Amino acid sequence: MLTPPSSDCPLLTQMVDGCIRDCCISQAQYQALSALVLADGVVSEQERRQINRLFDAIQTGRVKIVD
Repeated sequence: MLTPPSSDCPLLTQMVDGCIRDCCISQAQYQALSALVLADGVVSEQERRQINRLFDAIQTGRVKIVD
């Protein structure tokens, strides 16, 4: 189930939604997500929720990591 983009981190939400929708995440997408989350040196609660959504999807096999 996709959640609506948060006003706190809409780009991150869109990226995570895209990975879940496409059922995969590439190394480039992973690096872009990491850079986005770590850009300000602080991980907000909204960012943490989005990352957890992606990790949960990876752990349950709904998202595959591709090269």
